[in-house]
Amino acid sequence: MIIYDQTSIAFIQRAQEVLRDILADLKIPVKKSRFLFNNYLYPIKVVVFDGTDLGHFNAPFYQIGLNRKLIYLAKDSVLRDILKHELAHYLTWIKFGNVSPHGPEFKETCRDFGFTEEVSAATINLQEANLSKEGDLESEKVLEKVKKLLQLAQSSNSHEAELATIKANALLLRHNLDHITTDDEGPVFMERVLFQKRKDAKMAAIYDILRHFLVKPVISFGRGICCIEITGTKTNVKLALYIVEFLEREFDHLWEIARKEHQLSGLRSKNSFFLGIAKGFDHKMTSNKMELSPDDQKGLVLVEKNLNTRIKQIYGKLSSSSSSHQSDERAGAVGVMKGKDLTIRKGVESYSKGLSLPFFKSK
Repeated sequence: MIIYDQTSIAFIQRAQEVLRDILADLKIPVKKSRFLFNNYLYPIKVVVFDGTDLGHFNAPFYQIGLNRKLIYLAKDSVLRDILKHELAHYLTWIKFGNVSPHGPEFKETCRDFGFTEEVSAATINLQEANLSKEGDLESEKVLEKVKKLLQLAQSSNSHEAELATIKANALLLRHNLDHITTDDEGPVFMERVLFQKRKDAKMAAIYDILRHFLVKPVISFGRGICCIEITGTKTNVKLALYIVEFLEREFDHLWEIARKEHQLSGLRSKNSFFLGIAKGFDHKMTSNKMELSPDDQKGLVLVEKNLNTRIKQIYGKLSSSSSSHQSDERAGAVGVMKGKDLTIRKGVESYSKGLSLPFFKSK
C-alpha cells in the first residue's frame, strides 16, 4: 500500500534529489523531474509504501518504491545504494524490457554503470527483522465490528436489519471523525486495483460507486496500462478494496441475469447497463445520506472536506474525463434499477476480512 503524509512526502523529495545526484554522477542528463536516456525522457518518481521489501520498481508507472521504514532506519549511504539498485532495474527495463529481475541483463546494467556488488545484490542488509509489516489493530477492530453488524443487517427482521445498518454506518463515520480529530497529520494510503489495458465502462462504473465511500478514486494511466488508484485512510482503503473485488464479479453476474430477463445483447448494451448500475447506486446513496442525523451529516461533510484537502497535496489538480460509450437507453434503465437494489454482500474476503459498506440503509 502506498502512503502519503508530511514525513513521507519530505522523504520522497529527499530521495528524488539523491536520485538526481546519482544520475548526474552516471553522466545521464537530468532535466527537472526527468532524465534523458536513449533519446527519451523518463520521469524521476519515488513513492513510499508499507510492506516488507526494501524497495521495488513499478515499470508501468515509472515509479521507484521505498519502504517507509527506510525513513527511520536507513543511513544516507544505505539509502543511496537502495536507490542505485532500483535505478538499475529502471535502466534495465528501458534497455531490455521485461526480463528476469536479477538476471544477466540486470547484472550487465550494473557493470556498465560501475555499481558495486553490494548494490547489485538481490538483497541489502538492513535489519530485515525490523521491516516486518505492523498491523493496524484499531482499524481491524472497527472493521470486525462492522462485519458483525452487517451480518445482522441481512436479517429477515426488517427492524433488526435497519438498526444494525444504522449502527454500522455510525461506527464508520465516528471512526473517520476520530481520525481527523486525533491525527490530522496522519498518513494517507493508496492502493491500485483493476489493472487493464484501457478504461472501460465497468471501470468507470466502479469508480463512480467508490466515490461514495470516503476514499478518493483516481483512474490512473501508465504505459500500456490503466487502473484505479484508491486513496484514503487505511480503514477506508481496505473497505474500498473489498468493494472493488465484489463489484468486479457482481457486475458480470448482474449482466447475465439482465441479459436473459430483458433480452439484452452486445457491448453497447453491456456498457450502458454497467453505467446504469452506477447511476442507480448513486441515487440510492444520495437518498440514504439525506436520512442521516444532522450531526452525522455535518460530520460527513467534515470528513469529505478533510479528504479532499489532503488529496490535493498528493495529486494537485486532477483532470476529469467522461465516458464516450454509445448508450443503449433500455439497458441503461435496467442497470439503474439494479443499481438501486445493489447490496454489497459478504463472500469475497481476499483483501480484508469482514468488510461492508458505510451509509447504506437496508430496505
